Amino acid sequence: MAYLDAFGLEVQTDISVPGTRTTRLGGQRQPLTLTGAPAEELPSLLDRPHYVRNLQAYDGAPYVMLESEAGDVLFAYGRTALAHLSPDGGLLRCAVAAESDRAWQRVLLDTVLWTVSLLRGFELLHAATVAHDRGLVALVAHTGGGKSSLAAEFLRRGATLFSDDILALDEVGGSVHAHAGPALMNLPHAVDPSALGSHTILADFGDERWVALDRPPEDPRPVSAVVLVNRVAGERPRCTPSPATSLTLLPHAVSLPHLQDRARRRFDIFGGVVAHAPVYSLHADPALSPSDLADLIEQQLT
Repeated sequence: MAYLDAFGLEVQTDISVPGTRTTRLGGQRQPLTLTGAPAEELPSLLDRPHYVRNLQAYDGAPYVMLESEAGDVLFAYGRTALAHLSPDGGLLRCAVAAESDRAWQRVLLDTVLWTVSLLRGFELLHAATVAHDRGLVALVAHTGGGKSSLAAEFLRRGATLFSDDILALDEVGGSVHAHAGPALMNLPHAVDPSALGSHTILADFGDERWVALDRPPEDPRPVSAVVLVNRVAGERPRCTPSPATSLTLLPHAVSLPHLQDRARRRFDIFGGVVAHAPVYSLHADPALSPSDLADLIEQQLT
């Protein structure tokens, strides 16, 4: 049995996937059992009515999330993987066509697991987060905003990856804590992973490279600084303190339409982040290098 920390969940699994370790940490992480199962043992997509909760495409294959009236959830990724989440959110069974296929592994370890985290009550933010000597620094931007390249530059300077694209948040003892994602990154080919320390290149997907990093488990902790990354052509490069409220982070929330009844809690969680962490606005032309961007940020963090 192997273990994986993912978005506030401690995943116990008998499936061979990247980023796992051999020891269980426990603590305040919510348990999730991930296990392999024959496809015929999983519910059919057609055996009863389902609500479509998410539908998109990854690497040329359709991905769909379906929820039944009983509360269990099906995740289907093309013809390569089908996963079933129990109504209590504690058991995720997965049937796959080819165990070594990196495409379904990436969808499972990214989208499926952050979805389970969301369904289990965590709030999510589009942010690449690094453990810097000044604490946790969340680099907030929409998909394609350059978060991973900027995070990689901080890793090159000695920081540790906390989460690549999605940051899970919840309230612990009256304060908001962040929870690490898997030690996996999607990096542009222009980023040399050899500068990031011990790593394994898992696969290439289009213009990205999927990489596993050798990183020890990260404990939940408060965010120390938030950087809003704004890359606009012609922008004068600058990183400045920015007044912030919950509304500042809400456009970067990761959620699903049927969870709108949690809007108040999301508002409170994001408010807890900005109440205790300074927020900076980073403005720059897209052509400015990650090294120059990191310099601007570190001038504020020192």
